[in-house]
Amino acid sequence: MSPLLALLLFLGEPPTSLSPEAAEHNTRAMQYYDAGQYAPAVDEFYAAYKAMPDARRDREGRGLLLGSMRGTLLDLYDQTHEPAPLCRLQSLLKEHVDALTAAYPDDPEMLEIRSARARHEEVTRQLAAIGPTACEPPPPTPPIVTAAPVKPEPLAPTPSAASSTPLPPPNPDAIPPRHLKIAGGVTLGLGVVLLGVMTYGIAAEAHQRNGIAKIRDNCPDCPFSAAEYDELQDLRTHARTDRNLAIGTGIAAGVAVALGGMLLGMAHRAPARKRWSAGPWWSPASAGLTVRVQLGRTRW
Repeated sequence: MSPLLALLLFLGEPPTSLSPEAAEHNTRAMQYYDAGQYAPAVDEFYAAYKAMPDARRDREGRGLLLGSMRGTLLDLYDQTHEPAPLCRLQSLLKEHVDALTAAYPDDPEMLEIRSARARHEEVTRQLAAIGPTACEPPPPTPPIVTAAPVKPEPLAPTPSAASSTPLPPPNPDAIPPRHLKIAGGVTLGLGVVLLGVMTYGIAAEAHQRNGIAKIRDNCPDCPFSAAEYDELQDLRTHARTDRNLAIGTGIAAGVAVALGGMLLGMAHRAPARKRWSAGPWWSPASAGLTVRVQLGRTRW
């Protein structure tokens, strides 16, 4: 899949492989994720996963949701450095493997089962490096005995994390960090490709110049023949073309690399408050950068 198609999929509607109920949970989960609230995002992804219980019929949608839960739990682990997200990921992967194995008893080595099993082994090794008691609950706190114990009143049930955490207000002008990461990665990749084209242009020009020098060195004091003169003109034309190609793509590569680095840097900061976009353009003779900024309802 091309980077541009991946970008369009991230910006589009929920996948069609999800049921209507699962799609609603998935949309709420993405809102939590874009706001940096990874714990309630995992709860909503898991609610969408449980809304499609048939491992054979809902195989594609459950696989997509498992990938979303895995990525979010790893982000939560990077944020908290606590083993709890890894323990939950280990349990989810085992549940997924067991469901697929039961749904496809005649194909225990199918690709999805092997992939989920490999990821389960990976997170198990991570937990083993933390310690053998990483997923064990903490020891209970010893009770404090008082002289005149008072019977506590029954506590009200605690709402779940997904229902107690308010949804962030939608901001139509906000750019989610993951979109900036995708755009920055695509732009950096374009810059690398352009650097390769620039290198080719430099090498091709050097080759043409060597050909010109070779013709001149054959007989410095002799006049050129008609064939040598035509070949010399062709080499000079190709050399100028290759030089223009190297200059144009070199400028465009610098712009693309700078823009990609800027987008990746913005992805690690707070979401942008105004919509804007930028894109390089180039030709064999020139290059430039087009920037569009949207302020309110007016676009410049």
